[in-house]
Amino acid sequence: MKPSKLSSLIAEPDSPGVLRGEIWVSPGVLTEAGFDQDPRGLAGFASSVGADVCFFHWPGSDLKELAELAHGAGLGCGLTIDGPFQRLTATRNVLDILRELGRDRAAFQRLLTREMEEITGILSLIEQSEVDLILVGEDIGYAGGLYFSPEVFRSYLLPFYQVLVSRLARMALGWHSDGAVEPILRDLVECGFRFFSLEPECVDLLNFKRAYGSRVTLISGIRASWLAAKEFDRGRQRKCLKEISALAREGGLILASSGGLYSPELLPNFRELYRLIEDMAPAAI
Repeated sequence: MKPSKLSSLIAEPDSPGVLRGEIWVSPGVLTEAGFDQDPRGLAGFASSVGADVCFFHWPGSDLKELAELAHGAGLGCGLTIDGPFQRLTATRNVLDILRELGRDRAAFQRLLTREMEEITGILSLIEQSEVDLILVGEDIGYAGGLYFSPEVFRSYLLPFYQVLVSRLARMALGWHSDGAVEPILRDLVECGFRFFSLEPECVDLLNFKRAYGSRVTLISGIRASWLAAKEFDRGRQRKCLKEISALAREGGLILASSGGLYSPELLPNFRELYRLIEDMAPAAI
C-alpha cells in the first residue's frame, strides 16, 4: 500500500506544503454531510472533503479497524486521546478542580494519578497498533493564559508526559490545548512532542514554528472566525491564503481548526477553505 501523506510528513517534517485533517467532527456535521455517526462515516467524510488525515477519538472502536479504515482510504490515521487533566474535566467542573488544587494539592495529585493510571493501562494497545499519530488533548488554558502556573504544570503533568513519550517512542506524538499556552511550549517540545494543535488566536504559530523548525509540526492554521464568518468574500479569502501560505512555507503543516467542526453551519466555509488550498499555486507556498 502506498504510504500516506502523513507518513511522508512524519518522515520529512521540513516538507513544505499543506496537509489537511480536522481533529474533531461533530455527529451533527457527519449527518448533514450524509455520513453515519461512526468511524466508517468519519473516514468517509474525510475522504469526501479531500483531507489527508482522519482523526478518531479513542478509547472506543478497535484500533486495527480504525487504522484499516483510514489507510484503506489513503488517509493517515490519527488518534486523539484525553490527557489526565482533560479526563478530570469530563466529570468535574474546571473551577472545582482548580479550587481543589488551591485547597489540597495532595488531593489534586491523587485525582490526576488515578487518571494517569487509567491512561497507562491502555498504552500497550496503542503500542501494538498501526496508528500513525497520537494527539493528547489537554485543555489547560484560555484566552487569558493557563489555568494554573507553569510550575504546577511541570510538577504534576510534565512527568507523566515524559513517561508517555518514552512508552510511545516509535510513534509520532502530539499535544492539543485551547488557550494561551505559550509559557509551557518549550517544555513540551523538549519533552518530545512533535505535533501541536493550538489556537491561532492565542498562540503566534509562525513564531513558534520558526523557533523550533523541523522539531515542530502544526495541526492548526484555521481561525474560528473564518469558519463562522457570514460572508467568505474575496478579501477574506486573500487574508486566509496569505496567513496559511506563510505557515506552509515553513514546512510541517496539517491545516485544521483547533475547535473542530462543531456545527453544520461551518461546513460551507470549511469546504471553501479546502477548495482554496487545493487551488493554491505551488509558488504561493
